[in-house]
Amino acid sequence: MLTVSLLCVPLSVKGKVIGVLTSYTSSAHKFAQSEIDILTTVANQAAIVIENANLMVKTRIIQEELETRKLVEKAKGVLMKNRGFTEEEAYRRIQQQSMNRRKSMREIAEAIILTKEIEGEGT
Repeated sequence: MLTVSLLCVPLSVKGKVIGVLTSYTSSAHKFAQSEIDILTTVANQAAIVIENANLMVKTRIIQEELETRKLVEKAKGVLMKNRGFTEEEAYRRIQQQSMNRRKSMREIAEAIILTKEIEGEGT
């Protein structure tokens, strides 16, 4: 497509440009102010949607990190109580098992907690 006319409008949120919305025409065209205003409105709305999506992703990541920390803390407590480890030894054991088994620390912590729960059911 041969571009003859071009209109670019920034996608901005809180004064920060996060992209550009571009409109092309294949014939010569002078964009009217109303067209510029419409494209600007669409760009502003799109920028807000993009920013909200980014915030939702970041929030989910933070929630998962917090949940992992809680599980690791609980697993450390199990190791400290059942094996007599210090807090640092318990953490290092979880970390070492994570590396040796190529599993996340969360997975190792969940396995420790599950093992404790299963052993607790048998008594």
